[in-house]
Amino acid sequence: MIPDGRTPVVVVTGFLGSGKTTLVNQLVKKQSDSLVIVNEFGEVPVDHALIENSVEKAIALPNGCLCCHMRGDLEETLMGAAMRRRRGQIAGFDRVIVETSGLADPGPVAQTLYADPALQRDFKLGPIVTVVDAFDVDGRKSSVGIARAQIAAADVVVLSKVDRAGGAEAEAEVRGINPAVTCIRAEFGDVDPAALLNATTTDHVFSSPPVHEGAIRSFVLRFDQPVRRALLQQFMSTLIELRGADLLRVKGFVPVESGLVAVQGVRHVFDRLRPVERGEPALVFITNGVSQGEVQAPWQAMKGLA
Repeated sequence: MIPDGRTPVVVVTGFLGSGKTTLVNQLVKKQSDSLVIVNEFGEVPVDHALIENSVEKAIALPNGCLCCHMRGDLEETLMGAAMRRRRGQIAGFDRVIVETSGLADPGPVAQTLYADPALQRDFKLGPIVTVVDAFDVDGRKSSVGIARAQIAAADVVVLSKVDRAGGAEAEAEVRGINPAVTCIRAEFGDVDPAALLNATTTDHVFSSPPVHEGAIRSFVLRFDQPVRRALLQQFMSTLIELRGADLLRVKGFVPVESGLVAVQGVRHVFDRLRPVERGEPALVFITNGVSQGEVQAPWQAMKGLA
Protein backbone atom coordinates (compact mmCIF):
# COMPACT_ATOMS: atom_id res chain seq x y z
CA MET A 1 0.00 0.00 0.00
CA ILE A 2 1.21 3.51 -0.71
CA PRO A 3 2.77 4.86 2.52
CA ASP A 4 0.70 7.57 4.16
CA GLY A 5 2.75 8.34 7.26
CA ARG A 6 0.00 7.62 9.79
CA THR A 7 0.64 5.65 12.98
CA PRO A 8 -0.78 2.11 12.91
CA VAL A 9 -3.04 1.01 15.75
CA VAL A 10 -2.49 -2.68 16.50
CA VAL A 11 -5.43 -4.30 18.28
CA VAL A 12 -4.57 -7.23 20.59
CA THR A 13 -7.67 -9.17 21.56
CA GLY A 14 -8.55 -12.63 22.80
CA PHE A 15 -10.80 -14.37 25.25
CA LEU A 16 -10.39 -14.15 29.02
CA GLY A 17 -7.13 -15.70 30.20
CA SER A 18 -5.76 -16.33 26.73
CA GLY A 19 -2.46 -14.55 27.43
CA LYS A 20 -2.94 -11.08 25.94
CA THR A 21 -0.99 -9.23 28.65
CA THR A 22 1.88 -11.71 28.43
CA LEU A 23 2.05 -11.14 24.69
CA VAL A 24 1.90 -7.34 25.04
CA ASN A 25 4.71 -7.49 27.62
CA GLN A 26 6.89 -9.40 25.17
CA LEU A 27 6.11 -6.92 22.40
CA VAL A 28 6.92 -3.92 24.62
CA LYS A 29 10.22 -5.45 25.69
CA LYS A 30 11.28 -5.84 22.07
CA GLN A 31 9.57 -2.75 20.62
CA SER A 32 9.92 0.10 23.12
CA ASP A 33 8.67 2.70 20.62
CA SER A 34 5.05 1.63 21.15
CA LEU A 35 2.27 3.45 22.97
CA VAL A 36 0.22 0.94 24.95
CA ILE A 37 -3.46 1.45 25.76
CA VAL A 38 -5.02 -1.10 28.11
CA ASN A 39 -8.77 -1.55 28.24
CA GLU A 40 -10.21 -3.54 31.11
CA PHE A 41 -13.54 -4.83 32.29
CA GLY A 42 -14.05 -4.53 36.04
CA GLU A 43 -13.87 -2.09 38.90
CA VAL A 44 -10.14 -2.24 39.59
CA PRO A 45 -7.62 -1.86 36.75
CA VAL A 46 -5.14 -4.73 36.93
CA ASP A 47 -3.65 -5.34 33.49
CA HIS A 48 -2.37 -1.77 33.31
CA ALA A 49 -0.11 -2.46 36.28
CA LEU A 50 1.16 -5.64 34.65
CA ILE A 51 2.52 -3.95 31.53
CA GLU A 52 6.26 -3.94 32.11
CA ASN A 53 8.88 -1.35 31.09
CA SER A 54 6.32 1.10 29.76
CA VAL A 55 4.88 2.90 32.77
CA GLU A 56 5.11 6.34 31.22
CA LYS A 57 3.52 5.15 27.97
CA ALA A 58 0.81 2.80 29.19
CA ILE A 59 -2.63 4.39 29.32
CA ALA A 60 -5.44 2.70 31.26
CA LEU A 61 -8.85 3.57 29.91
CA PRO A 62 -11.71 4.12 32.35
CA ASN A 63 -13.23 0.81 33.38
CA GLY A 64 -15.56 -0.61 30.80
CA CYS A 65 -15.62 -2.46 27.52
CA LEU A 66 -14.16 -0.93 24.38
CA CYS A 67 -16.70 -2.71 22.26
CA CYS A 68 -19.65 -0.77 23.62
CA HIS A 69 -20.12 2.44 25.61
CA MET A 70 -16.44 3.16 26.27
CA ARG A 71 -15.44 3.76 22.65
CA GLY A 72 -15.41 7.52 23.17
CA ASP A 73 -12.54 7.17 25.61
CA LEU A 74 -10.41 5.44 22.99
CA GLU A 75 -10.97 8.36 20.61
CA GLU A 76 -10.10 10.87 23.33
CA THR A 77 -6.99 8.94 24.36
CA LEU A 78 -5.65 8.64 20.82
CA MET A 79 -6.34 12.27 19.93
CA GLY A 80 -4.71 13.43 23.16
CA ALA A 81 -1.64 11.29 22.54
CA ALA A 82 -1.27 12.64 19.01
CA MET A 83 -1.54 16.21 20.24
CA ARG A 84 1.00 15.70 23.02
CA ARG A 85 3.37 13.98 20.60
CA ARG A 86 3.20 16.96 18.22
CA ARG A 87 3.90 19.34 21.09
CA GLY A 88 6.84 17.28 22.31
CA GLN A 89 5.13 16.62 25.65
CA ILE A 90 5.59 12.86 25.36
CA ALA A 91 8.17 10.73 23.60
CA GLY A 92 7.47 9.73 20.04
CA PHE A 93 5.94 6.36 19.23
CA ASP A 94 5.84 4.42 15.98
CA ARG A 95 2.71 2.41 16.76
CA VAL A 96 -0.14 2.09 19.23
CA ILE A 97 -0.99 -1.25 20.82
CA VAL A 98 -4.55 -1.47 22.17
CA GLU A 99 -5.12 -4.43 24.48
CA THR A 100 -8.86 -5.01 24.71
CA SER A 101 -10.87 -6.68 27.41
CA GLY A 102 -11.28 -10.43 27.06
CA LEU A 103 -15.01 -9.82 26.70
CA ALA A 104 -14.62 -7.29 23.87
CA ASP A 105 -15.47 -7.68 20.22
CA PRO A 106 -12.57 -5.96 18.37
CA GLY A 107 -14.83 -4.79 15.56
CA PRO A 108 -15.90 -1.48 17.12
CA VAL A 109 -12.26 -0.50 17.68
CA ALA A 110 -11.79 -0.77 13.93
CA GLN A 111 -15.04 1.11 13.41
CA THR A 112 -13.77 3.95 15.58
CA LEU A 113 -10.69 4.36 13.40
CA TYR A 114 -12.62 4.12 10.15
CA ALA A 115 -15.37 6.53 11.17
CA ASP A 116 -13.56 9.42 12.87
CA PRO A 117 -11.98 11.89 10.39
CA ALA A 118 -9.97 13.56 13.15
CA LEU A 119 -8.39 10.26 14.14
CA GLN A 120 -7.68 9.35 10.53
CA ARG A 121 -5.33 12.31 10.22
CA ASP A 122 -2.86 10.65 12.60
CA PHE A 123 -3.85 6.98 12.88
CA LYS A 124 -4.82 3.99 10.77
CA LEU A 125 -5.93 0.49 11.68
CA GLY A 126 -3.02 -1.92 11.84
CA PRO A 127 -3.33 -5.69 12.19
CA ILE A 128 -5.89 -7.20 14.55
CA VAL A 129 -4.06 -9.83 16.61
CA THR A 130 -6.20 -12.40 18.42
CA VAL A 131 -4.65 -14.55 21.13
CA VAL A 132 -6.18 -18.04 21.33
CA ASP A 133 -5.46 -20.32 24.28
CA ALA A 134 -4.42 -23.62 22.71
CA PHE A 135 -4.84 -25.42 26.04
CA ASP A 136 -8.28 -24.18 27.11
CA VAL A 137 -10.52 -25.13 24.21
CA ASP A 138 -13.50 -25.65 26.52
CA GLY A 139 -13.16 -22.17 28.07
CA ARG A 140 -14.14 -20.45 24.82
CA LYS A 141 -17.34 -22.47 24.68
CA SER A 142 -18.66 -20.54 27.68
CA SER A 143 -18.99 -17.46 25.48
CA VAL A 144 -18.72 -18.84 22.00
CA GLY A 145 -20.14 -15.77 20.26
CA ILE A 146 -17.45 -13.39 21.53
CA ALA A 147 -14.64 -15.92 21.08
CA ARG A 148 -15.63 -16.64 17.49
CA ALA A 149 -16.04 -12.95 16.68
CA GLN A 150 -12.52 -12.29 17.96
CA ILE A 151 -11.11 -15.04 15.74
CA ALA A 152 -13.18 -13.98 12.73
CA ALA A 153 -11.87 -10.41 12.91
CA ALA A 154 -8.20 -11.38 13.17
CA ASP A 155 -5.42 -10.75 10.68
CA VAL A 156 -3.05 -12.79 12.85
CA VAL A 157 -3.87 -15.43 15.47
CA VAL A 158 -1.31 -16.21 18.18
CA LEU A 159 -1.82 -19.68 19.59
CA SER A 160 -0.68 -19.31 23.21
CA LYS A 161 0.31 -21.95 25.77
CA VAL A 162 1.44 -24.41 23.13
CA ASP A 163 3.98 -25.58 25.73
CA ARG A 164 0.97 -27.18 27.49
CA ALA A 165 -0.89 -28.26 24.35
CA GLY A 166 0.35 -28.99 20.87
CA GLY A 167 -1.95 -26.45 19.26
CA ALA A 168 -3.31 -28.66 16.45
CA GLU A 169 -6.88 -28.73 17.82
CA ALA A 170 -6.94 -25.00 18.47
CA GLU A 171 -5.54 -24.22 15.01
CA ALA A 172 -8.18 -26.40 13.40
CA GLU A 173 -10.83 -24.45 15.32
CA VAL A 174 -9.33 -21.17 14.11
CA ARG A 175 -9.15 -22.36 10.48
CA GLY A 176 -12.79 -23.38 10.64
CA ILE A 177 -13.74 -19.78 11.39
CA ASN A 178 -11.09 -17.73 9.55
CA PRO A 179 -9.25 -19.91 7.01
CA ALA A 180 -7.12 -17.09 5.58
CA VAL A 181 -5.63 -15.97 8.88
CA THR A 182 -1.94 -16.28 9.73
CA CYS A 183 -1.43 -18.58 12.74
CA ILE A 184 1.66 -18.25 14.95
CA ARG A 185 2.39 -20.64 17.80
CA ALA A 186 3.89 -19.05 20.90
CA GLU A 187 5.34 -20.32 24.17
CA PHE A 188 5.04 -17.82 27.03
CA GLY A 189 4.04 -15.09 24.58
CA ASP A 190 7.43 -15.19 22.85
CA VAL A 191 6.93 -14.31 19.18
CA ASP A 192 8.76 -12.27 16.58
CA PRO A 193 7.31 -8.73 16.93
CA ALA A 194 7.68 -8.08 13.20
CA ALA A 195 5.39 -11.02 12.43
CA LEU A 196 2.61 -9.26 14.35
CA LEU A 197 3.22 -5.53 14.27
CA ASN A 198 4.11 -5.37 10.58
CA ALA A 199 1.51 -7.84 9.35
CA THR A 200 -0.37 -6.74 6.25
CA THR A 201 -4.06 -6.48 6.93
CA THR A 202 -5.51 -7.07 3.45
CA ASP A 203 -3.22 -9.43 1.57
CA HIS A 204 -4.77 -12.82 2.27
CA VAL A 205 -7.45 -14.46 0.14
CA PHE A 206 -8.38 -18.09 -0.20
CA SER A 207 -9.50 -20.12 -3.16
CA SER A 208 -12.76 -21.75 -2.10
CA PRO A 209 -15.48 -21.06 0.46
CA PRO A 210 -15.03 -23.32 3.51
CA VAL A 211 -17.88 -25.09 5.23
CA HIS A 212 -18.56 -24.04 8.82
CA GLU A 213 -20.72 -25.18 11.64
CA GLY A 214 -22.80 -22.35 13.04
CA ALA A 215 -23.49 -18.98 11.56
CA ILE A 216 -20.01 -17.63 10.75
CA ARG A 217 -19.20 -17.93 7.05
CA SER A 218 -16.24 -16.99 4.89
CA PHE A 219 -16.13 -16.48 1.14
CA VAL A 220 -14.49 -14.44 -1.61
CA LEU A 221 -15.89 -12.07 -4.22
CA ARG A 222 -13.47 -11.88 -7.15
CA PHE A 223 -13.06 -9.23 -9.87
CA ASP A 224 -11.82 -10.15 -13.34
CA GLN A 225 -11.92 -6.59 -14.71
CA PRO A 226 -12.04 -3.00 -13.42
CA VAL A 227 -15.35 -1.65 -12.13
CA ARG A 228 -16.59 1.88 -11.77
CA ARG A 229 -15.64 3.38 -8.44
CA ALA A 230 -19.12 4.85 -8.02
CA LEU A 231 -20.68 1.41 -8.63
CA LEU A 232 -18.43 -0.17 -6.01
CA GLN A 233 -19.36 2.49 -3.48
CA GLN A 234 -23.05 2.10 -4.25
CA PHE A 235 -22.83 -1.67 -3.90
CA MET A 236 -21.04 -1.48 -0.56
CA SER A 237 -23.53 1.11 0.72
CA THR A 238 -26.44 -1.13 -0.25
CA LEU A 239 -24.85 -4.18 1.35
CA ILE A 240 -24.13 -2.27 4.56
CA GLU A 241 -27.70 -0.98 4.70
CA LEU A 242 -29.15 -4.46 4.22
CA ARG A 243 -26.75 -6.63 6.26
CA GLY A 244 -24.24 -4.32 7.92
CA ALA A 245 -24.67 -5.79 11.40
CA ASP A 246 -23.60 -9.20 10.08
CA LEU A 247 -20.46 -8.12 8.19
CA LEU A 248 -17.87 -9.16 10.78
CA ARG A 249 -14.98 -8.23 8.49
CA VAL A 250 -14.61 -7.27 4.83
CA LYS A 251 -11.16 -6.67 3.37
CA GLY A 252 -9.32 -6.86 0.09
CA PHE A 253 -8.59 -5.08 -3.18
CA VAL A 254 -10.88 -4.00 -6.02
CA PRO A 255 -9.76 -2.73 -9.45
CA VAL A 256 -11.39 0.57 -10.44
CA GLU A 257 -10.79 2.96 -13.36
CA SER A 258 -7.72 4.54 -11.72
CA GLY A 259 -6.16 1.32 -10.41
CA LEU A 260 -6.48 -0.87 -7.34
CA VAL A 261 -8.14 0.38 -4.15
CA ALA A 262 -8.16 -1.22 -0.71
CA VAL A 263 -11.50 -1.98 0.92
CA GLN A 264 -11.64 -2.52 4.68
CA GLY A 265 -14.66 -2.51 6.93
CA VAL A 266 -16.34 -3.90 10.02
CA ARG A 267 -20.11 -4.12 10.18
CA HIS A 268 -21.63 -0.72 9.31
CA VAL A 269 -18.39 1.26 9.14
CA PHE A 270 -15.79 1.15 6.35
CA ASP A 271 -12.54 2.97 5.78
CA ARG A 272 -12.46 5.26 2.77
CA LEU A 273 -11.14 3.69 -0.43
CA ARG A 274 -7.37 4.03 -0.63
CA PRO A 275 -5.07 3.42 -3.63
CA VAL A 276 -2.71 0.46 -3.51
CA GLU A 277 0.13 -0.53 -5.79
CA ARG A 278 -0.56 -4.27 -5.96
CA GLY A 279 -2.75 -7.04 -4.61
CA GLU A 280 -5.01 -9.83 -5.76
CA PRO A 281 -8.35 -8.36 -6.95
CA ALA A 282 -10.70 -9.98 -4.47
CA LEU A 283 -12.77 -9.16 -1.40
CA VAL A 284 -12.77 -11.51 1.59
CA PHE A 285 -16.04 -11.58 3.53
CA ILE A 286 -16.33 -13.01 7.03
CA THR A 287 -19.97 -12.82 8.04
CA ASN A 288 -22.52 -13.84 10.60
CA GLY A 289 -24.99 -15.83 8.54
CA VAL A 290 -24.60 -13.96 5.24
CA SER A 291 -24.05 -16.42 2.40
CA GLN A 292 -21.94 -15.90 -0.70
CA GLY A 293 -25.10 -15.89 -2.81
CA GLU A 294 -26.57 -13.03 -0.79
CA VAL A 295 -23.55 -10.92 -1.76
CA GLN A 296 -22.92 -12.24 -5.27
CA ALA A 297 -26.52 -11.84 -6.47
CA PRO A 298 -26.92 -8.10 -5.74
CA TRP A 299 -23.43 -7.43 -7.12
CA GLN A 300 -24.30 -9.12 -10.43
CA ALA A 301 -27.64 -7.33 -10.54
CA MET A 302 -26.09 -3.91 -9.96
CA LYS A 303 -23.42 -4.57 -12.57
CA GLY A 304 -26.10 -5.51 -15.05
CA LEU A 305 -28.07 -2.35 -14.41
CA ALA A 306 -24.92 -0.25 -14.77
